[in-house]
Amino acid sequence: MKEVFIIMILMLLATSLEAQNASIKAKKTKWKIDVSSADSILWIGSENALTVNIEGENNFLVEIKDARWRVAGNKYLVQVFAEGATTFTVYEKLPNKKMRSVYTKLYQVKKIPEPIVYVCGVKNDSVIDKQQIIQDDIVTAISPFYQKQLSVLGFDVIFPFGEEVDTLTSTNNHFTLDMKRRIHYLTPGSILYFDNVYCALPDGKIQKLKPFQIFIDETNKYNVGYRVIKSNN
Repeated sequence: MKEVFIIMILMLLATSLEAQNASIKAKKTKWKIDVSSADSILWIGSENALTVNIEGENNFLVEIKDARWRVAGNKYLVQVFAEGATTFTVYEKLPNKKMRSVYTKLYQVKKIPEPIVYVCGVKNDSVIDKQQIIQDDIVTAISPFYQKQLSVLGFDVIFPFGEEVDTLTSTNNHFTLDMKRRIHYLTPGSILYFDNVYCALPDGKIQKLKPFQIFIDETNKYNVGYRVIKSNN
Protein backbone atom coordinates (compact mmCIF):
# COMPACT_ATOMS: atom_id res chain seq x y z
CA MET A 1 0.00 0.00 0.00
CA LYS A 2 2.85 2.29 0.81
CA GLU A 3 4.40 1.63 -2.58
CA VAL A 4 1.16 2.52 -4.34
CA PHE A 5 1.01 5.80 -2.43
CA ILE A 6 4.58 6.70 -3.45
CA ILE A 7 3.82 5.88 -7.09
CA MET A 8 0.78 8.18 -7.03
CA ILE A 9 2.86 11.04 -5.60
CA LEU A 10 5.50 10.56 -8.29
CA MET A 11 2.81 10.61 -10.99
CA LEU A 12 1.39 13.86 -9.61
CA LEU A 13 4.87 15.44 -9.56
CA ALA A 14 5.49 14.36 -13.15
CA THR A 15 2.16 15.87 -14.26
CA SER A 16 2.99 19.12 -12.48
CA LEU A 17 6.42 19.29 -14.12
CA GLU A 18 4.92 18.66 -17.55
CA ALA A 19 2.46 21.53 -17.02
CA GLN A 20 5.29 23.83 -15.97
CA ASN A 21 7.35 22.84 -18.98
CA ALA A 22 4.33 23.48 -21.21
CA SER A 23 4.02 27.02 -19.83
CA ILE A 24 7.75 27.66 -20.25
CA LYS A 25 7.67 26.51 -23.86
CA ALA A 26 4.83 28.88 -24.79
CA LYS A 27 5.10 29.85 -28.46
CA LYS A 28 6.69 33.29 -29.04
CA THR A 29 5.02 35.86 -31.26
CA LYS A 30 6.51 36.03 -34.75
CA TRP A 31 6.95 39.70 -35.56
CA LYS A 32 7.23 41.04 -39.10
CA ILE A 33 8.14 44.74 -39.03
CA ASP A 34 8.98 47.09 -41.88
CA VAL A 35 9.77 50.82 -41.52
CA SER A 36 10.49 52.86 -44.64
CA SER A 37 10.88 56.54 -45.50
CA ALA A 38 11.92 58.81 -48.36
CA ASP A 39 15.17 59.65 -46.57
CA SER A 40 17.55 58.04 -44.07
CA ILE A 41 17.71 61.43 -42.30
CA LEU A 42 15.09 63.00 -40.03
CA TRP A 43 15.08 66.76 -40.64
CA ILE A 44 14.63 69.34 -37.89
CA GLY A 45 11.79 71.75 -38.64
CA SER A 46 9.97 69.29 -40.91
CA GLU A 47 7.32 66.63 -40.28
CA ASN A 48 9.10 63.46 -41.40
CA ALA A 49 6.84 60.68 -42.69
CA LEU A 50 7.70 57.08 -41.78
CA THR A 51 5.64 54.24 -43.26
CA VAL A 52 5.33 51.55 -40.57
CA ASN A 53 3.90 48.05 -41.06
CA ILE A 54 3.80 45.78 -38.00
CA GLU A 55 2.50 42.21 -38.21
CA GLY A 56 2.30 39.89 -35.20
CA GLU A 57 0.15 40.98 -32.26
CA ASN A 58 -1.30 44.20 -30.93
CA ASN A 59 0.75 44.04 -27.75
CA PHE A 60 3.51 46.37 -28.91
CA LEU A 61 4.81 49.85 -28.08
CA VAL A 62 6.66 52.25 -30.42
CA GLU A 63 9.34 54.61 -29.08
CA ILE A 64 11.22 57.32 -31.01
CA LYS A 65 13.86 58.94 -28.82
CA ASP A 66 13.84 62.73 -28.35
CA ALA A 67 10.97 63.18 -30.80
CA ARG A 68 7.29 63.97 -31.03
CA TRP A 69 4.98 62.21 -33.45
CA ARG A 70 1.42 61.56 -34.50
CA VAL A 71 -0.04 58.51 -36.24
CA ALA A 72 -2.18 58.60 -39.39
CA GLY A 73 -2.99 55.08 -40.57
CA ASN A 74 0.34 53.35 -41.07
CA LYS A 75 2.20 56.68 -41.21
CA TYR A 76 4.21 58.03 -38.28
CA LEU A 77 4.67 61.80 -38.77
CA VAL A 78 7.77 62.59 -36.73
CA GLN A 79 9.24 65.89 -35.51
CA VAL A 80 12.80 66.01 -34.16
CA PHE A 81 14.55 68.88 -32.40
CA ALA A 82 18.30 68.31 -31.87
CA GLU A 83 21.04 67.31 -34.32
CA GLY A 84 22.66 63.92 -33.85
CA ALA A 85 20.85 60.62 -34.09
CA THR A 86 17.69 58.90 -32.88
CA THR A 87 16.27 55.38 -32.86
CA PHE A 88 12.89 54.02 -33.91
CA THR A 89 12.20 51.03 -31.64
CA VAL A 90 9.30 48.57 -31.42
CA TYR A 91 8.84 46.79 -28.08
CA GLU A 92 6.77 43.69 -27.38
CA LYS A 93 4.74 44.05 -24.18
CA LEU A 94 5.34 41.16 -21.76
CA PRO A 95 3.65 40.16 -18.48
CA ASN A 96 4.52 42.07 -15.30
CA LYS A 97 4.94 45.34 -17.26
CA LYS A 98 8.11 44.11 -18.92
CA MET A 99 9.05 44.84 -22.52
CA ARG A 100 11.31 43.22 -25.10
CA SER A 101 12.85 45.04 -28.08
CA VAL A 102 11.87 43.33 -31.34
CA TYR A 103 12.95 46.00 -33.86
CA THR A 104 15.33 49.00 -33.90
CA LYS A 105 16.31 51.40 -36.68
CA LEU A 106 18.82 54.26 -36.45
CA TYR A 107 18.25 57.66 -38.10
CA GLN A 108 20.52 60.68 -38.44
CA VAL A 109 18.99 63.98 -37.34
CA LYS A 110 20.04 67.14 -39.19
CA LYS A 111 18.99 70.73 -39.72
CA ILE A 112 17.52 71.62 -43.10
CA PRO A 113 20.26 73.42 -45.06
CA GLU A 114 19.63 77.14 -45.39
CA PRO A 115 18.70 78.48 -48.84
CA ILE A 116 21.59 79.91 -50.89
CA VAL A 117 21.18 83.59 -51.72
CA TYR A 118 22.26 85.10 -55.04
CA VAL A 119 22.58 88.80 -55.81
CA CYS A 120 22.01 89.11 -59.56
CA GLY A 121 23.27 85.55 -60.02
CA VAL A 122 26.34 85.99 -57.77
CA LYS A 123 26.69 84.02 -54.51
CA ASN A 124 27.37 85.70 -51.19
CA ASP A 125 30.99 86.46 -50.23
CA SER A 126 31.77 86.89 -53.94
CA VAL A 127 32.79 89.85 -56.11
CA ILE A 128 30.24 91.60 -58.33
CA ASP A 129 30.36 94.54 -60.70
CA LYS A 130 28.25 97.33 -59.22
CA GLN A 131 26.66 97.98 -62.62
CA GLN A 132 25.49 94.35 -62.72
CA ILE A 133 23.45 94.99 -59.57
CA ILE A 134 21.91 98.13 -61.07
CA GLN A 135 20.99 96.45 -64.37
CA ASP A 136 20.00 92.92 -63.29
CA ASP A 137 18.30 94.20 -60.11
CA ILE A 138 17.24 90.97 -58.37
CA VAL A 139 17.89 88.92 -55.23
CA THR A 140 17.05 85.21 -55.41
CA ALA A 141 17.22 82.23 -53.05
CA ILE A 142 17.64 78.57 -54.03
CA SER A 143 16.81 75.79 -51.56
CA PRO A 144 19.04 72.68 -51.88
CA PHE A 145 16.58 70.84 -49.61
CA TYR A 146 13.40 71.57 -51.58
CA GLN A 147 15.39 71.77 -54.84
CA LYS A 148 13.59 74.88 -56.05
CA GLN A 149 13.81 78.66 -56.13
CA LEU A 150 12.07 80.44 -53.26
CA SER A 151 10.31 83.79 -53.30
CA VAL A 152 12.36 86.55 -51.64
CA LEU A 153 9.94 88.81 -49.74
CA GLY A 154 12.29 91.60 -48.73
CA PHE A 155 15.79 92.53 -47.56
CA ASP A 156 17.92 95.31 -46.08
CA VAL A 157 21.11 96.70 -47.61
CA ILE A 158 23.57 98.27 -45.17
CA PHE A 159 25.87 101.00 -46.50
CA PRO A 160 28.85 101.76 -44.23
CA PHE A 161 30.10 105.35 -44.02
CA GLY A 162 33.14 105.39 -41.79
CA GLU A 163 31.99 104.54 -38.29
CA GLU A 164 28.32 105.01 -39.21
CA VAL A 165 25.95 102.90 -41.31
CA ASP A 166 22.83 103.63 -43.30
CA THR A 167 20.22 100.92 -43.80
CA LEU A 168 17.79 100.85 -46.73
CA THR A 169 14.89 98.41 -46.98
CA SER A 170 13.26 96.67 -49.95
CA THR A 171 9.86 95.01 -49.55
CA ASN A 172 10.35 92.63 -52.47
CA ASN A 173 13.23 90.93 -54.34
CA HIS A 174 14.36 94.09 -56.19
CA PHE A 175 16.63 96.98 -55.22
CA THR A 176 14.96 100.34 -54.57
CA LEU A 177 15.91 103.43 -56.57
CA ASP A 178 17.68 104.86 -53.53
CA MET A 179 19.70 101.64 -53.17
CA LYS A 180 20.77 101.82 -56.82
CA ARG A 181 21.85 105.45 -56.44
CA ARG A 182 24.02 104.55 -53.43
CA ILE A 183 25.49 101.52 -55.21
CA HIS A 184 26.38 103.65 -58.25
CA TYR A 185 28.76 105.77 -56.13
CA LEU A 186 30.49 102.86 -54.38
CA THR A 187 34.19 102.45 -55.11
CA PRO A 188 35.88 99.11 -55.99
CA GLY A 189 36.66 97.15 -52.84
CA SER A 190 33.57 98.39 -51.00
CA ILE A 191 31.52 95.83 -49.10
CA LEU A 192 27.75 95.63 -49.41
CA TYR A 193 26.02 94.07 -46.41
CA PHE A 194 22.63 92.32 -46.57
CA ASP A 195 20.43 91.63 -43.55
CA ASN A 196 16.81 90.73 -42.75
CA VAL A 197 16.47 88.69 -45.92
CA TYR A 198 13.12 86.89 -45.80
CA CYS A 199 11.91 84.14 -48.12
CA ALA A 200 8.76 81.99 -48.38
CA LEU A 201 9.13 78.22 -47.96
CA PRO A 202 6.98 75.76 -49.94
CA ASP A 203 4.95 74.92 -46.81
CA GLY A 204 3.95 78.58 -46.39
CA LYS A 205 6.38 79.39 -43.56
CA ILE A 206 8.53 82.52 -43.70
CA GLN A 207 12.26 82.06 -43.05
CA LYS A 208 14.76 84.75 -42.13
CA LEU A 209 18.16 84.03 -43.69
CA LYS A 210 21.57 84.73 -42.22
CA PRO A 211 23.21 88.09 -42.99
CA PHE A 212 25.77 88.04 -45.79
CA GLN A 213 28.01 90.33 -47.82
CA ILE A 214 29.28 90.83 -51.34
CA PHE A 215 32.31 92.77 -52.59
CA ILE A 216 31.93 95.58 -55.10
CA ASP A 217 34.11 95.87 -58.20
CA GLU A 218 34.01 98.03 -61.32
CA THR A 219 35.00 96.55 -64.68
CA ASN A 220 34.81 97.61 -68.32
CA LYS A 221 32.08 95.06 -68.97
CA TYR A 222 29.27 97.62 -68.78
CA ASN A 223 31.10 100.63 -70.23
CA VAL A 224 29.60 102.04 -73.44
CA GLY A 225 31.80 101.34 -76.46
CA TYR A 226 33.89 98.77 -74.61
CA ARG A 227 35.29 95.98 -76.78
CA VAL A 228 37.89 93.29 -76.34
CA ILE A 229 40.98 93.65 -78.55
CA LYS A 230 42.58 90.29 -79.27
CA SER A 231 46.35 90.10 -79.01
CA ASN A 232 48.44 88.86 -81.94
CA ASN A 233 50.72 86.98 -79.55
